[in-house]
Amino acid sequence: MRFSGIRLLLVFVATNTIMILMLVPSMTSQHPWLAYFLPGQFQAGGNYSGYWVFFALVLLVDAITVIAVGLSVLLPALGEVLRGDLETLQHRLTDATGIPAEIRARLIAQSKDELDADHYQMFIGRSILIAGAIFLVFAFTSVTLSFSRALPQGSLFVTECLDLKAGCAPGSREAVNATVKVGDIQRFALDQIARVTLLGAPDVYGLHIGIYSNNPSNGLFSNFLFAFRLAFAVILVLIVVSLRLPRLGGEEKPSA
Repeated sequence: MRFSGIRLLLVFVATNTIMILMLVPSMTSQHPWLAYFLPGQFQAGGNYSGYWVFFALVLLVDAITVIAVGLSVLLPALGEVLRGDLETLQHRLTDATGIPAEIRARLIAQSKDELDADHYQMFIGRSILIAGAIFLVFAFTSVTLSFSRALPQGSLFVTECLDLKAGCAPGSREAVNATVKVGDIQRFALDQIARVTLLGAPDVYGLHIGIYSNNPSNGLFSNFLFAFRLAFAVILVLIVVSLRLPRLGGEEKPSA
């Protein structure tokens, strides 16, 4: 666990050091080079929307880094646990002839220790992955909010008429980013998490947490949303699979 923590810390430090080295020249220059790549306002050494976009992307890179470390720890252990069937090994050794009981017990104990170590590594990887999933949600919300503020006249969202009794026309219409509030974006993020976690059931039954959906005509944001939902779904599947794997083992039954 200490090794995994040190590895995660080193990757974090390296990633953020590179991002800071990219940021400092832009903030101290009269012609910030980030303005050529990112939307928003950029001025030397100021608090402007373009820099908030950059900070949100740093948060996203950090979240991806945590998830990558979690996967690198979880997947090898998950594969070993799926391949290692201790009960089958016990039956084969019990049925085998010519193997002394002492050697048989030693082999079973060694295999059990290896599986216990794999389960422990899987627990560490799962914990890192859960932290990465939470980190990813915050990063997604931050990126969405910062881009909506950097592009006030753009349209990342469409607003839905969820209550026809209120007198609004059915269907959807584009919402200008400047009119979208912080709470709306937070509810939009919760909406996406609910749709992934509940396997799209809210879409089937017309349930919404907020009134905004992604604007399909904005391809970049729609692709970003799809990548977020796909990554979150994969993380959930891996967490559930790792939790459902039983601890195989037990004491060796004496043969007749």
